[in-house]
Amino acid sequence: MPANLPPEYYEAEKLYKEAQDTEARISALEALISTVPKHKGTDKLRADMRKRLSKLRVSGSKSKKGGRDLYSVQREGASQAALMGFANAGKSALVEALTNARPVVAEYPMSTVMPMSGMLPFEDIYIQLVDLPPIGHESSDGWISGIIRNSDVVLVAVDLSDAPEVQAELLLEQLASWRINDKRLIVVATKSDLPGAAEGFIKLRETLPEGHIAVSVSTLSGTGLEQLKREVFDASDIIRVYSKHPGKEPDMKTPFTMPAGTTVIGLASKIHKDFVSNIKHARVWGSAKIQGQKVQRDYALKDRDIVEIHL
Repeated sequence: MPANLPPEYYEAEKLYKEAQDTEARISALEALISTVPKHKGTDKLRADMRKRLSKLRVSGSKSKKGGRDLYSVQREGASQAALMGFANAGKSALVEALTNARPVVAEYPMSTVMPMSGMLPFEDIYIQLVDLPPIGHESSDGWISGIIRNSDVVLVAVDLSDAPEVQAELLLEQLASWRINDKRLIVVATKSDLPGAAEGFIKLRETLPEGHIAVSVSTLSGTGLEQLKREVFDASDIIRVYSKHPGKEPDMKTPFTMPAGTTVIGLASKIHKDFVSNIKHARVWGSAKIQGQKVQRDYALKDRDIVEIHL
């Protein structure tokens, strides 16, 4: 084994060995290759790994069905938020603090070599948070942009202890270069517990383009994490609606999550396709001026409305 392999190599190697199918092995091997330094001592190792990668790609192209993006992340939860940033911006620690995922949290760069998702709880729903490898590596930036493009919300992580306004500017420029300009975006300023963080956050907010949201957080103290959850939910542009059978109490445990602006008929179609043609009217508690008010099929629902459909 060649000498001088960085610590992230061994983490990536572990993920590669644990990969179960061809697609996962391809992405894990590409990430592993990106961690190997280029010098004479690693020439043979890199050549062998590229041969392995070539064989896997041939095998994957033969068995792949349905045209699914190799690096797509299967959507779960009420919405999907992609977390991007430079190395050591505190992304993995943030994911660990907010979700059930257990990413590699380390002081060295590139501890995240593959996308990892976890479920962020917000009140009575879950939002999928996808931790992406650091920006700035040719081997991964192409498919990172694809995941970001398909997400509902983009979280841009910047380290408050290291010129956060410069990091934010560069990351926003990167998004623009990928032509990702219309995503709902939140700048997450990490490590707010460190000296100088307060001053860094002031400078960050002063230099951000108008309309951009910034939240200062600390994964050690928990400062700002609840605010961040609320901002992610708001940026997801979704509503929670609770169903109620006539004469019974509403089901407040399992809300329907739908795009903001969904109407009564939109909810009906999600409950059962037959409801669309059979619905007569509905009663709404929450946003209605009179609780339990009778509304028509085109009534626009609001977050946390309770809806009783009459057929």
